[in-house]
Amino acid sequence: MQPRLETLQRLVTLYAAVEAMHSTELQRIASAVREAQRAIGVEQELARSARIDGRGALLSEDQMDWMSAQKRHETAAWRRRGLERVRLEREDLNKTARQQYVASRLKREQIKRVFEDIAARMDIERERRVQAALDDRFLARRRWTESQQRYDATNE
Repeated sequence: MQPRLETLQRLVTLYAAVEAMHSTELQRIASAVREAQRAIGVEQELARSARIDGRGALLSEDQMDWMSAQKRHETAAWRRRGLERVRLEREDLNKTARQQYVASRLKREQIKRVFEDIAARMDIERERRVQAALDDRFLARRRWTESQQRYDATNE
């Protein structure tokens, strides 16, 4: 039974390592999603700044500054749309990584429970054997004492 327990312990360790690997991957992908969200925020801020500059150029009647602001606004909007696609792809990857992590965590917990159940049963069995040995010793000693008392009683 001990080799089986050692094998299960190695499996628990293996599943823990797989869970840690999936956790790291999930954290990496979640970080990539946050990075895409920050980049989208930067592009939105650039577009807002370009709109403000464009208004200023219209008020000052500077057509070159207005056209420049329009191009910066369009470019920021174009980059933001591209970043939105990237963010959506990364969120899909994040969802998949989360499912993978949850599945590996459940498997590790299941194998850990099996290991703990078998270890507990082995402990109970060991305690039973010790108790049986103690009971046998007690009964043997009692029989010996009784036989000695009978022997002494018959010799007197």
